[in-house]
Amino acid sequence: MEEFRRRVRKYLILFRLKTLMIYVFPLTLGLAAAADKSSGVPGWRIACAYLGFLAGSFFSSTLNFYADVEADRIHNDMYKDQPISIQPFATGEMGKLETALLFAVTGLASVGFSVLAGWWFAVFMLAGVVVLGILYSHPWFRFKELPVLDVVTNAAGAVVILIAGWKLVSPDTWPPVLPLVFGFIFSGTLYLPSVANDVPFDESVGFKTSGVVFGAKRLLDAMIPLCALMAVVAALVLAGPFEWQFKLFIAMALPGACVFTWGMRLLFKPPHIRFNTGLLIYPISGLLVFYFVYALSKLLA
Repeated sequence: MEEFRRRVRKYLILFRLKTLMIYVFPLTLGLAAAADKSSGVPGWRIACAYLGFLAGSFFSSTLNFYADVEADRIHNDMYKDQPISIQPFATGEMGKLETALLFAVTGLASVGFSVLAGWWFAVFMLAGVVVLGILYSHPWFRFKELPVLDVVTNAAGAVVILIAGWKLVSPDTWPPVLPLVFGFIFSGTLYLPSVANDVPFDESVGFKTSGVVFGAKRLLDAMIPLCALMAVVAALVLAGPFEWQFKLFIAMALPGACVFTWGMRLLFKPPHIRFNTGLLIYPISGLLVFYFVYALSKLLA
């Protein structure tokens, strides 16, 4: 029984459930925003879409842990969504065969379920896995270690996943550009404090992240003009003929991002920002549930 619990705990760490809630939001927003344009989607296809996302997220998270062993081993686990110094690659709990099997199973499951959900969905869902998993973490690319690209990759991945959700419901149309631009800036802005908090550990192992190159304080300073830019895009979207789902999200996200930016500066006590990631995850999860229920009520009616 103890061995079973150990294995479950190991895979839960790799799955990174709290972070998952952030990345499943754009998928659900895309699904809900296109729901009014669709005559309906079979429930099994929606289930396959989320299973494809979950498998792809597991693959990407595992690859990130696999490639981050050096920095994770010396991490103090403060202000993270979960303890990462005890992740199974850092503790040596993952053998080569188990690692290969996990990558194979999650990768193939993501491809299989995504294709079953729909070809257009599969194109963008798997593109999201490539961006957030392979380009971000794989040793051949390691965009995570490169200044600016670490932030851009995360923001771009969120946008690609949103398009996947839209294409599942309305494969013959495309989401409007301006809400995607807002989502890109919003995602990048919310990711900056995470990069800033990892500076001491990334720097000690030689990573050249945005936080290491520019410094934690400059990253927090950059959040202010990004909020201003978000406000401009938000004004255009709220005044334009866009889906109410996008408008609702932006109306809540803009003030939330501004409060978040103020809070990060207030809580920055070098070298760390002393904040609980739940303050970010819980509001997003609440809106996620609303959009998910709305999408199902429209698509399965």
